Amino acid sequence: MAILVLVGLGAFVALGHFVAALYLANLFTRSPRRRVRGTPADAGLRYEEVQFHAADRVALRGWFIESPGARAVVAVIHDGDGTRADPERGLLSLQREYVRRGFQVLAFDLRGRGESAGSRDLLGGPELLDVVAAVAYAGRRAPGLPVLLHGFGLGASLALAAAAAESPVAAVVADSPLASMREQLQHCHPRVPRYLLALGYVVARRLFGADVDALDPMAAVATAERVPVLFVCGEQAERVPPSHTLNLAAASLSRQHEVWVASEAGHCEAFVRHPEEYVRRSLAFIELAVPARLPIASAV
Repeated sequence: MAILVLVGLGAFVALGHFVAALYLANLFTRSPRRRVRGTPADAGLRYEEVQFHAADRVALRGWFIESPGARAVVAVIHDGDGTRADPERGLLSLQREYVRRGFQVLAFDLRGRGESAGSRDLLGGPELLDVVAAVAYAGRRAPGLPVLLHGFGLGASLALAAAAAESPVAAVVADSPLASMREQLQHCHPRVPRYLLALGYVVARRLFGADVDALDPMAAVATAERVPVLFVCGEQAERVPPSHTLNLAAASLSRQHEVWVASEAGHCEAFVRHPEEYVRRSLAFIELAVPARLPIASAV
């Protein structure tokens, strides 16, 4: 009888752990889908609704904004819980600033967000396919122009990984990137025991195809030194501590990288808190990374 009781208790404990891990896996991968609130028309811009596909055939929706005589294309990548028009990050205003200064803009929703296909947050691995597809689409829409990536939060980490994935990326502005998805989930769930988080990761990978270690921005920065990066973070960020950005910047010895820690700014708030300085720093960095093409002097 005692053995049966122990077996029963063991089974009950195991079942409880599985249920908890299943709950965590569902929590980790729950799609933070929000409506796309606004369009570039709200910022006085003419735009085209576009759709393209990732390598695994997931349909991604966004818009393309042309600028006469453009010198480059900027693909804007929102944070994990946002959309291409994220008002909290001022993305429409940022897109307007780029267009006014002679850049074409591609803004799109990552899978499982906004108006793109997909039903779950897959922790960055499959989302990297979205960014690689966006780089390829921008290259088709504007052949011959450099492609720049400007990402926020998860989007910044994806931009760094895409730059290391042999995509033709000329430069990256990485605003508040995550250095590690595993580390970030531990930060967001400090009261959950590590072993239970680990079980949640296993269930997420087995049931939903979401691998917590698939996205490795630290390795990407260390291997993609050819691509200049402007690292940005807010000194008061709590959701993704500034240490993520600083550790990523320190992972590379490239002299092409720059770091700006914005005062009185939280996670991905540098642009809305300091719009003029943000634009000035971004454009100065881009000018060094991708100098404007000089007109060819006519023969005398």
